[in-house]
Amino acid sequence: MDNKEHQEKQLKYFLELLLKWNSTHNLVSKTQQKNLQEHIEDSLCVSGHLGNTVVDVGSGGGFPGIPLAITNPDSRFYLVESNNKKASFLLNTKNLLGLDNTKIINKRMEDVDLEEIPPGSDFITRALGQAKDTIKLVEVFLQDTSARLHLMKTEDQFKEEKMPEGFCVKKIENISTKQKDKQRILVTIGKN
Repeated sequence: MDNKEHQEKQLKYFLELLLKWNSTHNLVSKTQQKNLQEHIEDSLCVSGHLGNTVVDVGSGGGFPGIPLAITNPDSRFYLVESNNKKASFLLNTKNLLGLDNTKIINKRMEDVDLEEIPPGSDFITRALGQAKDTIKLVEVFLQDTSARLHLMKTEDQFKEEKMPEGFCVKKIENISTKQKDKQRILVTIGKN
């Protein structure tokens, strides 16, 4: 079995696990459950824009962290999730899929110690809320000027957002997705 075929099997197994756990643990909403393949594709659309060490802030049901970890076996992933049920699902999934490149951190992001995350990591969020709130969560890690925060947004979601003092938008990239109605952008934020 080649690498791509193996990764496709892992992605399919991830979806099966998510559906199974979701029936008792409410990991994703019923609306999201109908579009899980789209969530995988959405997660993977940023793959080429990230470094070798990626922190998924508020990983929830594993998006974008699990699909990215499956398809980027040479990169290191840290999935931060404070909800115990969701963190248990992520740990179980990591173990069943054999994702040795992935570490699950069952904490609130603001409680994660600097020593737990390698310097210069890329932090990514998908559907976590306002940029200023997300920056506050990872601010201590962004003191390292080689660290970057990436927000997966739509243009409409981001156009009204303001950067807190000391931070700026370094880059906005259009990300192509298969979803015709959702034009994604990847907003990269760093220290001034």
